[in-house]
Amino acid sequence: IQKVEFGLIICDEGHRLKNSSIKTSSALSSLSCNRRIILTGTPVQNDLQEFYAIIEFVNPGILGSTTAYRKVYEEPILRSRQPSCSEEERVLGEERAAELSRLTGMFILRRTQEIINRYLPPRLEWTLFCMPCPLQQKLYKHLLCHNVFRACLQGFTQGSAHLACITALKKLCNHPGLLHVTVKERTDRGCVESSLYEGLADLFPESYSSAGFNTSDSGKLLVLSDLLSAIRQLSPSDRVVLVSNYTQTLDLLQDLCVQAGYTFCRLDGQTPTSQRQRLVDSFNSPYSQSFLFLLSSKAGGVGLNLIGASHLVLYDIDWNPANDIQAMARVWRDGQKKTVHIYRLLTAGTIEERIFQRQVSKQGLSGTVVDLGKAAEHTSFSTSELRDLFSLTDTPCLTHDLLSCSCSTDGSVNDMEVEHVSDRPCQLGRQGDHRGAAQKHLSMSELMRWRHFSSDTHSFSDPYLDHARSHITFAFQTTISHTAQ
Repeated sequence: IQKVEFGLIICDEGHRLKNSSIKTSSALSSLSCNRRIILTGTPVQNDLQEFYAIIEFVNPGILGSTTAYRKVYEEPILRSRQPSCSEEERVLGEERAAELSRLTGMFILRRTQEIINRYLPPRLEWTLFCMPCPLQQKLYKHLLCHNVFRACLQGFTQGSAHLACITALKKLCNHPGLLHVTVKERTDRGCVESSLYEGLADLFPESYSSAGFNTSDSGKLLVLSDLLSAIRQLSPSDRVVLVSNYTQTLDLLQDLCVQAGYTFCRLDGQTPTSQRQRLVDSFNSPYSQSFLFLLSSKAGGVGLNLIGASHLVLYDIDWNPANDIQAMARVWRDGQKKTVHIYRLLTAGTIEERIFQRQVSKQGLSGTVVDLGKAAEHTSFSTSELRDLFSLTDTPCLTHDLLSCSCSTDGSVNDMEVEHVSDRPCQLGRQGDHRGAAQKHLSMSELMRWRHFSSDTHSFSDPYLDHARSHITFAFQTTISHTAQ
């Protein structure tokens, strides 16, 4: 097709052009076409280099070379968002962010979800911090003391070891059985020595079997099990979408459905493309017999409309906030008639909370450049705080501790607090003018405005969660609605 003279190239999901050296970018750039349009809901996903890549694609040269862009815009903006920055660095960063926004604003047409929010039913979004079970805590502490982890922290290992450590901790947060499968595979192959999994097998009970998994071994699975049972009991006609990043975890969740007798359908990377829409249509039908839709966020996180369900549970978290936001929006789409309940599950004090905190700072970075109105209202984690991934904190909610929030943790927001919200010491989140906040889409970087509940609270004001509260240590909640809540 390089021989064809094209008049216009339109790239949907344009944020996938992460830099100009990837094959997709090279292939598109090789086409003889000057006019290019990119469509994306997330122009800044992880960092400002990705923003440069998509701007460079549609308007080559406007921001100069990569080196110049980094020096003039990226570095000053990032420095100004560190809590430890000087006044001079803060002012320079704001000026550069404003200049970058002005330059790119000439060819960016920004339309946000807020335009269609008024036509959708309310959306109640919960971030639930789940108590790790004793076996999870024991395994977690063992891993953190392992030589491979220590070598990572001291900088003696290469990138692949860091990834292996992160993957092991994330698997453990989902369910120890996932780790047991890996340990067993490695033991059978005789390659467990000197690896990350050395000595782990001894920590599992003798009778432990990955096949007949136990719900009580995972804090998140206990919360999920109670939550599904409450939805089934209180709202028999409601349906649920259950999302995970991993096929292995979906297998585990599928076992839970079989054990509990829930009807379900499943869409993951193995589902043939020809069957996907048929699955979705069948689930959305008012006559559908499926109570649950098991969804892999990698396979169907984008573009699926699952309005047959009014509850969505995000079982595990992704480093990239855009992936989670897209996955959580599957049920809150045009055509949805019921109030939507979104539940995101995190294991308290673990790597999952720290990934969530990284998401918060990435969301703030997007607001600094793309939505200039939010420019000075975001603060970020300092570099040293982002280095504590490999630690286990015994606290109901590390994120709430970092907010230095003085609320009563019973979900109440008194008028005095709202009025003086900008005076509260805050390490993550948005501080500033509260006017019009009820109509505004509350992003993850505005946690100070969310309602905060501790496990001691008399009620979470959510009948489904009140059934699952025994394993929840803390909860954040916000309502997105066109009417003031």
